[in-house]
Amino acid sequence: MKNNSVLANKLVGEIPKDWSYINFKDVYGKPIRDFGSFSTTKLITFLDDGIPFLKSEMIKEGSIDWTNTYYISEKVHKLLNKSYVEKDTILFSKIGSALGKAVVYDGEKGVCNSNAAIAKITLNEKIADKYYYTYILNNSLAKKQFLRLIVSLLPRINLGDISDLLLPLPPLPEQQKIAKILTTWDKAIDTTERLIDNSKQQKKALMQQLLTGKKRLLDENGKRFEGEWEKVKLKECAISLDNKRVPLNSTERQSMQGNIPYWGANGIQGYIDKYIFDEPIVLLAEDGGNFNEFSTRPIANISYGKAWVNNHAHVLKAKSNTITEWLYYSLVHKNILAFVNGGTRAKLNKGDMLLIPILLPPLEEQQKIAAVLTNADKEIELLKQQLSDLQQEKKALMQQLLTGKKRVRIDEEIV
Repeated sequence: MKNNSVLANKLVGEIPKDWSYINFKDVYGKPIRDFGSFSTTKLITFLDDGIPFLKSEMIKEGSIDWTNTYYISEKVHKLLNKSYVEKDTILFSKIGSALGKAVVYDGEKGVCNSNAAIAKITLNEKIADKYYYTYILNNSLAKKQFLRLIVSLLPRINLGDISDLLLPLPPLPEQQKIAKILTTWDKAIDTTERLIDNSKQQKKALMQQLLTGKKRLLDENGKRFEGEWEKVKLKECAISLDNKRVPLNSTERQSMQGNIPYWGANGIQGYIDKYIFDEPIVLLAEDGGNFNEFSTRPIANISYGKAWVNNHAHVLKAKSNTITEWLYYSLVHKNILAFVNGGTRAKLNKGDMLLIPILLPPLEEQQKIAAVLTNADKEIELLKQQLSDLQQEKKALMQQLLTGKKRVRIDEEIV
């Protein structure tokens, strides 16, 4: 095996004495190759069903995104017999938005097909664990070597570049144990991501029922709320504070660095050391908002305490017949396209905004509904924090395990 220890130490760093450096091709089970050719796959007609066809953008770090799966016919699949994707193969995206990402195909969709943007890597299982080296490819150990090579306007990684990667080679049992440990972390991360998705779906369903009155809660006496809700215009339950807004350019904000939120159309744009608001307010996008994606992305935000707002977000203060949280939840995913002026940059004028209709229950019912939705938001935020912590801890652990700075226990022996 080729061993350039000087260059390896510079690119990868020092490794344990019982490990060695290799060129990645030294652990191949068969020569690395592309799938098909770009000229061939451009002629493919995609179908709604058939043989799954992988594109490079579907490759994520350690997973495949099947959300928008492409399919080809059995006939085309047989013609492209050199581009089969088989179980236990490392798939590596060498061009496009997923550049440099790798995953082990677990065979969940059977034999698939793919285009030339994905490289197929089969390892010699007697000396190399496919999961261990997939973690390596998705780690800075490989990525910082690729960055030295990508110089074209259309970034891509050549097969030769992959083959010549300088990588550590621990004993096989240690590779397998490291991969097993990191896989456990991945499962915890995946579970948390699913919990977040489930919580978001549950909250969405709650909002659809609670904000329309289809589901009524219990009052302080344990009786279900009854009676019709008012249908009012926004100007009847909120005051516009747009005249207090002050936009700042990037130079001004740079000279005012602090910890007070500076709000724009779609959220916090930065933090400064001064404020113009110090009360609960609702911020509804004026221009540049997610108006067309209102069902999945927020068009409103809520701010408590000190804040600065630029002129891309309307500022609303709830009147005495409305609580701030009800105002926010009523607007955050509301379809207001009928009130938005089109053009290259859709805009919600103040006059049109104040005519937006919303339903208005009694204050006590508003408070009960807002409390339920606020608790749902807190649960989602807690899960997001847990996810962030898991990802950071796994990242730190990876860096230690993959370089041998932290050793693992194998058959009761710590190596």
